[in-house]
Amino acid sequence: MTKKCSKCKQELDTSSFSRCSGGSYLRPECKKCGYELQKERIRIRKEQGDPPKDYKCPICVKDNEELKGVGGKRAKDCWTVDHNHETKKFRGYLCHNCNRAIGNFKDDIERLWRAIEYLSPKNEQKC
Repeated sequence: MTKKCSKCKQELDTSSFSRCSGGSYLRPECKKCGYELQKERIRIRKEQGDPPKDYKCPICVKDNEELKGVGGKRAKDCWTVDHNHETKKFRGYLCHNCNRAIGNFKDDIERLWRAIEYLSPKNEQKC
């Protein structure tokens, strides 16, 4: 059985993919790309340091206390390193939920604007 890596776009045997932490499904990126991504995150975290103690997620505006337990069983804290996957530049720290949301939108600003439009009250159907 094969699966396409979300990063390198190669069609690979499913043994080339790790299981998602706590999930019964495979990660979207292959092990090789996952390893490279992890190295990138570690490099950025070393360069940037940790966010300040009173830091709040710039998207959901929640602080460390409000985000306790968010991020999965293996998460060391509630903050993820957000960066541009093409330029490798650090954008900031986000909570796990907001980072996943942006990732699901593929960092696509037009797609995010369409989501905002969709959620706007003027879009609600009248019953």
